[in-house]
Amino acid sequence: MNLRFLQAFVWVARLRSFKAAADRLHTTQAGISGRIATLEEQFGVRLFERDRRAVTLTYDGTVLLPHAERMLELQDRMRAAVGRPDAHSGTLRIGVIETVVHTWLPELLSRFARRYPNVTVELTSDLTPRLRDALLHGALDCAITTEEITQGFVENRRVAELPMRWTTGPALAPRLPSRTLSFADIAEHPIISFHRESRVYRAIAQGASGCPNLRVNFFSSLAAMVDLARAGFGVAQLPLPVIRDDLAAGRLVALDVAPEPEALPLVASVRAEPSSPLAESLAELACATCDDFLAAGTRAPVP
Repeated sequence: MNLRFLQAFVWVARLRSFKAAADRLHTTQAGISGRIATLEEQFGVRLFERDRRAVTLTYDGTVLLPHAERMLELQDRMRAAVGRPDAHSGTLRIGVIETVVHTWLPELLSRFARRYPNVTVELTSDLTPRLRDALLHGALDCAITTEEITQGFVENRRVAELPMRWTTGPALAPRLPSRTLSFADIAEHPIISFHRESRVYRAIAQGASGCPNLRVNFFSSLAAMVDLARAGFGVAQLPLPVIRDDLAAGRLVALDVAPEPEALPLVASVRAEPSSPLAESLAELACATCDDFLAAGTRAPVP
């Protein structure tokens, strides 16, 4: 049986589109249709139901899908076991949160490119909920987010725990009490927060009782949050590795707040079925790269 035909079947099933599968495999829609027709003839069953709006698996297609995915996975594992790293080719689809983009992502991609020079990386930067959904629907091979993904066949690897700090700009800092601050002190000023579904906002919401003046402003862009904090728009809880240079240069001021914010976890999640040796390798490299980045940062004192 031609594995290219099974590959076409798997991608049509994942993307629910002959055209999208053809684009993904760099071939024509007629070519994909021909491969599917050959498989249906070989098995003697229909694998897809087709109408103008969608392509859906038949019962027989649903039964075949996990077997086809395992055969493709076995092919990848044989290549990984026998072949050289530079023999790998294709595209690896990665999703990361913006915190990673602004810290150690360039080094991660450089290390991956040195190990797999013939692999193309397709990168998406987005919020954790959207990256989770994309991974579960097969649109990503690996996602680095702030939460473990428990649904479906997903393997999670804890990358790091990023320390967080309450911070603001030098214009606003003198207007805060010159003592250890409580959350109530912070809540007298606008709060700059990640989106409503984030772990950071959930922690803020838990401390909001008894703070009638609480004003939380939500942002999907970490860069915008840092800029607004620098300008003194409000008080922000930000990952320390992202703002070390701003703290050292005086563009941001770290606030003494009790209790300290909880650390922000980073998790690399990879689809387990079908598994991808390239995605697994990227998750391994992510752990090592982040460890090196954080180790280098701890050698510099926190202002």
